[in-house]
Amino acid sequence: MRVVDDLFAYVWRGRDNNCNSYVFARALADGKHVLIDPGHVTTPALGEAGIARLAESMQDDGLDLKATGLVLLTHCHPDHCEAANSVREDSGALVAVHEAEVDLLRQGGCKVDLVLVEGDLKLGPAAELELRILHVPGHSPGHIAIYWPRHKVLIAGDNVFFRSVGRVDLPGGDVRAMARSLRRLSELDADYVLCGHPYGHPGVIEGRAAVQENFESIQDMMGF
Repeated sequence: MRVVDDLFAYVWRGRDNNCNSYVFARALADGKHVLIDPGHVTTPALGEAGIARLAESMQDDGLDLKATGLVLLTHCHPDHCEAANSVREDSGALVAVHEAEVDLLRQGGCKVDLVLVEGDLKLGPAAELELRILHVPGHSPGHIAIYWPRHKVLIAGDNVFFRSVGRVDLPGGDVRAMARSLRRLSELDADYVLCGHPYGHPGVIEGRAAVQENFESIQDMMGF
């Protein structure tokens, strides 16, 4: 599903738990893609194909998963990052994660090529894809969100869902940090919020009014 320009959303449609993935198509040199959160190789409970389904969905849009040049991870829970090493091995892509999650990713057997910190990230031969990396802990210590100012797109990972938020009861979770992060994200000028999972909704929240309504619902629930 094309969101805007060459940004595509791949909503997980299986029965088992897996994440939504997002692709900035042909954003890098030689037409390589930027892939955000490749998800599971195979889902743990039902054994559904994760990365293979993503490859098929990308192919439907004329995109080759093996043409990935960079994998950006919002965080290192397996349902977001397990397939990163597979993509890396098949495509030669670099894998990038926030500095606070490097050890966790390595413990899972994936190499880390780039360490992310908060700030601007400019990609492409002429640095034409300008992203902003936001360190927004709460769901995990090194969780990031990715903001694309050009089209006011927020890729929120597991911080923001449809009228809900990510868990804070997992190792490294912090409810106070989550509230602070949600407050920051709610203040962004966003016309799209792309969520980490299709919980109760596909997870692609489109339109300023819908985005604002979603944050207001979350604010009422969290009290931030």
